Amino acid sequence: MRSISEPVSLDEDLSHTEDRVTKVGVAQGSRRLRLVATLLGIVFVVFAGFLATRKPASLQSAPSPLLFHSAPALSGPSLFGGSVSLSNYRGRFVLVNFFASWCASCRTEMPQLVSFAKAESKLVQIFGVDYDDENASAKSFLSAYGANWPVLVDSNGQTALRWGVSEPPESFLIAPNGKVVTKIIGPITAKQLSVLIQIAKSKGY
Repeated sequence: MRSISEPVSLDEDLSHTEDRVTKVGVAQGSRRLRLVATLLGIVFVVFAGFLATRKPASLQSAPSPLLFHSAPALSGPSLFGGSVSLSNYRGRFVLVNFFASWCASCRTEMPQLVSFAKAESKLVQIFGVDYDDENASAKSFLSAYGANWPVLVDSNGQTALRWGVSEPPESFLIAPNGKVVTKIIGPITAKQLSVLIQIAKSKGY
C-alpha cells in the first residue's frame, strides 16, 4: 500500500487512466458486437423463414394485363413451314411457351416440357414461340430434345412485345375458353405444370 507521502508520477497516473479507458472501451465494443451479431441473427432467421415459405417463382402468377382476358391473336409462319394459329386449339388447355435456342434457362426447361407433353397430350397442347432467334438454330435445339409441337416464328420480337414478354423462357397458360389464366416467368417443371392445370380446373376453367 502506497503511503500518502509517496509521490505519484504523472506517467504512472496516465498509465492507470489509459488502462481503465481501454477496459471500458473493450467492454463497450464487446456489447456493440454482441448487439450487431444478435440483429444479424434475427435478420437471417426472418429471411430464411421467408425463403422457406415462399412459393417457387414458377408457381406464382406473374402480373400481366392479359390475365383473365382472351389471349391475343397468335398466328403466323411456322418454324417447320406453312403457318400456325393458336385458335386451332380452342377447347383445350394450351401452354404458350416463348423460348430461344440461345437461352440457357430454356435448355433447363425443355426436357420438362417434352416430358409433360408426352404425359398430358390429351389434356394440354404446347404452342411454342421462337423469340428473336435463327430458324436453323431453333430447329436443331428442338430436335435435340425431341420437341415436336407447333412453333411460331417471332424473329423480330413483335409477338413477344404484344404479349408483354421481355426475356425467355416465359409461358402463358390458356384455358379451353381462350382466356389467359397464368403467366409464368422462368423455367417450369412438368410437376409444376400439372399443379397449375389442376388449380385452373378446380376454378372452373
